[in-house]
Amino acid sequence: MKFVAPLLALMLPTAASAACPTAGDLETGILFRTRAGDTELFRRVSADVVLSVYDSGNAQSRVLLGQGLYMLDNVGLAEGELLPETQVRFSYPMPAAEMPRPTPGGDWEVDVTVEEGGRIEPEHQNYAFGAVTEVTLGECTFDMIPITQTYSPDAYEVTDLVNWLPTLGVSYLVQSSHAHGEDRYIYTSVEAVR
Repeated sequence: MKFVAPLLALMLPTAASAACPTAGDLETGILFRTRAGDTELFRRVSADVVLSVYDSGNAQSRVLLGQGLYMLDNVGLAEGELLPETQVRFSYPMPAAEMPRPTPGGDWEVDVTVEEGGRIEPEHQNYAFGAVTEVTLGECTFDMIPITQTYSPDAYEVTDLVNWLPTLGVSYLVQSSHAHGEDRYIYTSVEAVR
């Protein structure tokens, strides 16, 4: 019986198996949950592009993010199938590999081309990077850089607030203010998909 306790200890789940996700988990997926019950699943597409699938229960969207932050493509989904009529593409003057990773206290401005519904229009984007702070999601605490994103011209006066997690290389939207009000998204947990 002296050997039972050590054997049981080896069989029980360890802190490592319940560890918080790392950037390596983007290969199989990192799942975020919101207070409202929505989920956002991130997966790596390439060294510099991350795929996000947001599911609110009655609607889904798929977004490609350069450096896990800059929106390259946004399209709605229905039962996992793309809805081409909802697609918005953003063309930057450089490949995703050359897009800057956020630096605390810095900023980045860029002119992009937006293609939506057969129309092509220019857009100026501004990213203001805040100081490094921490955010806790469930039992996991990460360094976080808050980012304020604005766009012009913009008839709806949209300002997006995004949390970027350097350790994971992903970002998630926490607030979108616009001419008609604002939407808030409260994320409560994160886990690796195994």
